[in-house]
Amino acid sequence: VADSGEPSMIFTNPSGITGTVNSRLSFGALLGYQDLRVRDKSFDTGNYSIIEGGFIIPFSGKLSDLFFGLSLTFPQPSIMYLYSQDPAFPQFINYRNMLRYSIKPAIAYRFLKKVSLGVGFDVFGGSTGKAKIAIDLANQKTTQSDFIMDQKFTYTPIIGLRYDHSDAFSVGLSYRFENRFDLKIDTNFDMQLMNMTVVEDGESFYIPSELMLGLKVRLKPNFSILLDAGYLFFSNMPPQYVLINIEPSVLLPSVDSMSQKEMFKISAKNIMRFRVGIGYSLLNKRIILRSGYQYFPTPLPDQIYNTNILDSDRHIFALGSGFHLDDPFGILSKGFDINVYMQYHYLVHRKYNKADPLDPYGDYSISGNIIEGGLGISFSL
Repeated sequence: VADSGEPSMIFTNPSGITGTVNSRLSFGALLGYQDLRVRDKSFDTGNYSIIEGGFIIPFSGKLSDLFFGLSLTFPQPSIMYLYSQDPAFPQFINYRNMLRYSIKPAIAYRFLKKVSLGVGFDVFGGSTGKAKIAIDLANQKTTQSDFIMDQKFTYTPIIGLRYDHSDAFSVGLSYRFENRFDLKIDTNFDMQLMNMTVVEDGESFYIPSELMLGLKVRLKPNFSILLDAGYLFFSNMPPQYVLINIEPSVLLPSVDSMSQKEMFKISAKNIMRFRVGIGYSLLNKRIILRSGYQYFPTPLPDQIYNTNILDSDRHIFALGSGFHLDDPFGILSKGFDINVYMQYHYLVHRKYNKADPLDPYGDYSISGNIIEGGLGISFSL
């Protein structure tokens, strides 16, 4: 699989940071383009970029078996995406989760020389807010406009255990708890004789909890293979759209759409995904060739009723190379590593046949492609 350097291990299994001998720093950038299609026509397209970096620090002295790591992710351009108010509007919801700001600190301890235990946290932001708008209908102008957004940070734990039998064999087990991003904004409109309060409530971000088992085997001095399987608990997936509730007033009756959350239940299922990667080193490990494949089945059922939450099985292919270079200026005594990589996501063509012939969207098919490419630099201090 593709990554820009060692700190990304914090997100998959924080116990893996104990594999670093010296302090390690890395940073990288990723560029991507997605073309998600409905009825064979582009529906959700666009470029995106992600900048990430981090470091790993091994302690010394009596704490020589303790390690600390930090990874940061900066997506461009947006921290969140507001989904349509209409739950029936077609949405490729699982692909918005790739773009988010995140800070992932972790600490790990190695005991018995072969076993490592790590704990990490995926820290991200959640927002609530209030807005007050006063409108003078007689003169047709806004007399007051205030908006307050409360940004709070929440976190998701990640725990991991790793056993390094030898340089040729390692096994790891990790569990990541689920991530949610809730949005709630209260807006009050004061229009002379009429006053109304509008509450926008929704869920615009979700990543399920995951249990993952991974293996690394070096079959020959210059050839390694990595295997891992993950079980993702998508059955807890909530509806992801913004609902509007207008509280009753003297001149305006109640308009309540909050109950739609039950009407538009997603009914996602838990899934098992598989990844395999191989690496082949050349020139005394100065060059490493990498290739990977991942099968990610869709957790979403056929959308035959009043929802249109779009997703299909994914086949992900990756190619990359790593180059270890000496520092020509002599600042980095151990040199540095450059990793380049590319991923291709193929979304299998899927057809939805609606149970109701009068459904406003009718029968349709979906498909898609995502291409990513990146560069990463890592070095020891």
